[in-house]
Amino acid sequence: MICPLAKTRILNNVFYNGAVQTSSILLNLLLMPYITRVLGKDALGINSFGQAIVGYFVLLGNLGITIYGAKVIAECRDDTNRKQQKFAECVTYQFFFNVIAILLYNSWVILQGDYIYFLFNIIILTSMTDLSWAYTGMERFDLIAVRNLVIKFVGTLLIFLFVKQHEDLSLFIIIQQGVLLISNVVFWFELDKLEIVPRFSSLTLSLKNIFKPAIFVFIPSVFTSLYLSLNKVMLGYLSSIDEVAIYDYPNRLVRIGITFIGILGTVMMPRLAYLHHNQSKQEYQNKTKDLFRYSLLISVPAFFLLELVALPLCDIFFSETFEGADMVIKIVAPTLITSGLSLYIIYVSLNKMKTFLNCVTIGALVSLVLNILLMPHYGAIGAAISLLATEMVVHILLLYYLRSIYSLRWLLHYLFKIIAICTSIYVLLVIVLGDILSLLEMCLAILSYGILYGLCFLLYLRKM
Repeated sequence: MICPLAKTRILNNVFYNGAVQTSSILLNLLLMPYITRVLGKDALGINSFGQAIVGYFVLLGNLGITIYGAKVIAECRDDTNRKQQKFAECVTYQFFFNVIAILLYNSWVILQGDYIYFLFNIIILTSMTDLSWAYTGMERFDLIAVRNLVIKFVGTLLIFLFVKQHEDLSLFIIIQQGVLLISNVVFWFELDKLEIVPRFSSLTLSLKNIFKPAIFVFIPSVFTSLYLSLNKVMLGYLSSIDEVAIYDYPNRLVRIGITFIGILGTVMMPRLAYLHHNQSKQEYQNKTKDLFRYSLLISVPAFFLLELVALPLCDIFFSETFEGADMVIKIVAPTLITSGLSLYIIYVSLNKMKTFLNCVTIGALVSLVLNILLMPHYGAIGAAISLLATEMVVHILLLYYLRSIYSLRWLLHYLFKIIAICTSIYVLLVIVLGDILSLLEMCLAILSYGILYGLCFLLYLRKM
């Protein structure tokens, strides 16, 4: 049985993470209609393309430390000396590879010849100074929450104040990424709250102790990014920068939902790693079952709701130049269900990264082939189809390899029942409301859907 103190800590962490994600969602929803109209799809396409490119160099700079660092700190959090040693090794490792990433990224910028991409160096510097893995490992989500709330608010306010026209793209990038860098630096001065002293260790020792286990986390991250970020990179080369914006920003709306659904998975990762490390098998299975139940109860109705209101949603958040954005949302909406299961978190906590790597490697190959076939002809729509197909292939494989640990019969039974209920509600609302085009009709559809699903939950799903 989980002790009351641990249970309270988990609930508190869910609350803190939920507060951060909710505020982040609200601020992003507030900001998106403004920037899509002020900056336009050309400038936002450059922003999306640049973030996608620099994302690979950030992966190289971290080289698995984000997940590995949180996991190793969680495992030794009761041993002060070992915790200090592991922290120093992780920070040294992190700085070393981020310096390499900066050198390689700037080489690409020089070859590219468009020097606005120099501004994205801020993202690598942010990665270099990021200590969120240490705070996550110690389950100090309260500190992360306060920082993120302040930074999100300040960043949004500065964008509204200073970004006024299409030519302000550089200022937009500096503000958006600069506030994150400043917040990371502040975290270094609060390490005493974790009973950690900010020190570096021998580079040789860091590489010796960290490289091999971290690389097993890094490689799956690369292949996962290949079908999440590579779509934007290939779209920029095979189609146009405009199509990158049309694909990326509707997809961001869906990713907002995925982030919210993944709150519990994020806060449960250190707890699951701790339970697995201490061989608490039954408790581990109970916690992951709760995680699946929570994810499906939210992600399935969210998917159907997005399908219902995609068109008026795009009218609110995007200008008329984002033609086809509603179709992108409808195509990628099922990823709410797959990504919401947080299977990556489970594989990390079980130390089954080799199996995870095999699955995402297949996914990356599927993505690469589909991108080449679809993007030149269908642009953003082709990228969305490629993403959906890849996500389905990867998650089917991941679930298949978990069958020896979990009862997939229970999971599929639970999933199909929720899908049946949500499909019935969806069909009923389509018949009653017809085409949902206006803001008023969208609000009515959301309210009706929420009431009907809430009744189904109280009368039936809650008892499952």
